[in-house]
Amino acid sequence: MGLIIDFFEKIRYGNRIKKLECNDLNKMQLNEVMEGLRAGLAISQIKMYAHDILNDKQMKEIREGMENGLSKLQVALYANKPTLTYMQMKEVRLGLEGNLSNAQVEMYAKPTLLPEQMQEIRKGFECGLNKKQVEFLINQSYLTPQQMKEVRIGLENELPLDLLTKCIKQENGRVRGAKEIEGIRKVYEEGKAEISKRNIETLKNNLFNNSGEKKMSNSDESNEQAKKADNKEHNNQTSPEMINAQIYKKHYEEMMKSYPDEEYVRDDSEEESM
Repeated sequence: MGLIIDFFEKIRYGNRIKKLECNDLNKMQLNEVMEGLRAGLAISQIKMYAHDILNDKQMKEIREGMENGLSKLQVALYANKPTLTYMQMKEVRLGLEGNLSNAQVEMYAKPTLLPEQMQEIRKGFECGLNKKQVEFLINQSYLTPQQMKEVRIGLENELPLDLLTKCIKQENGRVRGAKEIEGIRKVYEEGKAEISKRNIETLKNNLFNNSGEKKMSNSDESNEQAKKADNKEHNNQTSPEMINAQIYKKHYEEMMKSYPDEEYVRDDSEEESM
């Protein structure tokens, strides 16, 4: 049955195959060309991947991109980069199919990044990270995908870049393991939540005070202004910025007690085995 189908397909697509000049392709590569023809792709589209420089798996990613509605310009972002593995091409394709812009995809369509690292960067874009945040993530390409994932989650939770830098490295330059980064990140996030809670309470108190001030007499207003003047210096010492810094410092010091300095970085698998 298969031979009969092949025979009729050769008759049906014979002229198109000649135009594609597929003589240098192996059987698996030629099959990808046939899949494109069966899917109704134009000759100009199939020519974008019908090259012996690409293996059949790379050709498949390019073909699926066009079948899923990507434009020639979008497909060219990875079709013209044969140094990308098929798994790297897949991450580029998924980003484009997920409505990321060409500029966003180009930021991580690099052969120097592992496919799993590219996935974390793609997910960051999809979750709304801005260009500066993604650039920070890409600059940490020395991290394992699992470590990069923890950094990405921290960025998505709006942790400042300087705090994330402390999560990643100790002062002596030692890079922390993924579980360490996760633990410290969560402490910072708890501190951020505590800060938000205090800010809400401050807003409530200010709102209450403002409502009460409207009912004060002129003399009461004068007394209140005098009290505010006396307490001005004290209020400066308890500004939101000072409170935030104190909370972060407290949480950071508590977490660091659980992570003593080490001479080397342990892999996650090694940490689990201990």
